[in-house]
Amino acid sequence: MPKNRKNKKINRRINLSLFHNIKIFLKFRLMISRINYALKYSKYVLLSKHKKGHGIHSPFIFKLIKDVFNKKEVGATLKKTISANKFYKKSDELIVFNDLGAGSKFKVKNNLRLGNIIKQSGVPQRYGKLLFDLVQFVNPTTILELGTSVGISTSYIGSAAPNSKFTTVDASKSKLDKAQEITKRLDLSNIQFINEDFDTVLDKILLEINKLDFVFFDGNHKKEPTLKYFYACIDKAHNDSVFIFDDIHWSQEMETAWNEIKRNPKVRVSIDIFRMGIIFFRSELSYQHYVIKF
Repeated sequence: MPKNRKNKKINRRINLSLFHNIKIFLKFRLMISRINYALKYSKYVLLSKHKKGHGIHSPFIFKLIKDVFNKKEVGATLKKTISANKFYKKSDELIVFNDLGAGSKFKVKNNLRLGNIIKQSGVPQRYGKLLFDLVQFVNPTTILELGTSVGISTSYIGSAAPNSKFTTVDASKSKLDKAQEITKRLDLSNIQFINEDFDTVLDKILLEINKLDFVFFDGNHKKEPTLKYFYACIDKAHNDSVFIFDDIHWSQEMETAWNEIKRNPKVRVSIDIFRMGIIFFRSELSYQHYVIKF
């Protein structure tokens, strides 16, 4: 066998072996990550309380638990939103995308079936209902979402506040296009879709906004970017603003970011419901951190 051919064969075997080892390592790391996440959730279940509002002294937080967290009613608008999302969840349409955001819970791919994207990274129905009910509860006029993806959370938030000024941002055009299709199906015409990276466009968006009533952070699940976007948005917060952070226990980085956020002097109340963290700035509330069973 010629020497060059033999060397190529050896190199090919080395590359295949290296690729195989990397693949095994990534699978192992994913498995460990899922185990750690499950353990964190078990800890949350054991330590969380106030499911029915018992032990809550704040009238505002008690009303929040009663009228939002424990709300059972599903009105016509919410039913329509849930129905639309279920329709797209069954879709086999292939979405080709380039994600600039970090922190995906799953393997990085540049093409996935729409239904799989929704199942893997979309807001589950119970949390979508929570977003819908919370938006109706606080009645915001100015809304910002960082991380549109294919528009599941966007549809819940937008349906709850159809007369608001709602801006949502995502770096993936193909995902944003699908989000626009979903919200169009729901007859939502008040949403401005911006196809940019957060770092490029956030400052410009904030310059054009006098105040932020409601912000949903769901675009980059790393500590430094999460804190950067939080500090940028907090300058536009006011007494009645509500900020929500998705996946606060997804990683140690996100937990560190969440701990810093809830300790910020402007934050009066923080609520941990495991998947999401919610903060309020109301000066009439006493400083308090709640871990509420949801």
